[in-house]
Amino acid sequence: MLVYNKSQIDPIEIVNLLESGLVLCYPTETLYGLGCRADNKDAIKRIYEIKKREKEKNFTLLFKDLNMIKDFCNLKYLDENLILEFSPGPFSILLQAKESKSIDRRLVSSNNEVCCRISSHPFTTKLFEFLNYPIISTSANVSGNKNIFLFKTIYNTFDNLVDCIVDYGDIEKSLGSTIVRNAENGLTIIREGDLNSKKIKDFYNGKG
Repeated sequence: MLVYNKSQIDPIEIVNLLESGLVLCYPTETLYGLGCRADNKDAIKRIYEIKKREKEKNFTLLFKDLNMIKDFCNLKYLDENLILEFSPGPFSILLQAKESKSIDRRLVSSNNEVCCRISSHPFTTKLFEFLNYPIISTSANVSGNKNIFLFKTIYNTFDNLVDCIVDYGDIEKSLGSTIVRNAENGLTIIREGDLNSKKIKDFYNGKG
């Protein structure tokens, strides 16, 4: 297994690992995540197995920016405004997926939704300078277990399970990203995370 510490990171090398179908453990501004290309069936299967996650539960995808999200998803006017207001950062939104072979259908829910996020972490920002496709971003823990904030625990948990770990040290306690859905009947908070849902609701209702 490869380990890159903060001073050794070569984003092109890591992109090459993703291109070859490997699974990565990497930092975001909320939690460490497990990731791979969003179109690699074998790597996606491995992440489900590592997480011990039910196949019916989908993963969040990280995108470079709004334009990349538009390439893969259909957005309503308010979807775009929410993304522009709260991204990049700990904000995720459920959007309707376009019919695209470049996102594995296991990452799309039964009602054709994809959970989309733009990370503000310097590692992911740099990585997306060399990526033209989304990657999985699911919290680096076993499903149902508590979030992990100490890098030593991250390493001990995922050593020999993933192909590469990017070491940014310990992280602050986090609830993960706040997940929302903008539907015909209004805004729904799917999961309360680091971004206060009241701010999102106030903006949505024109009070922002």
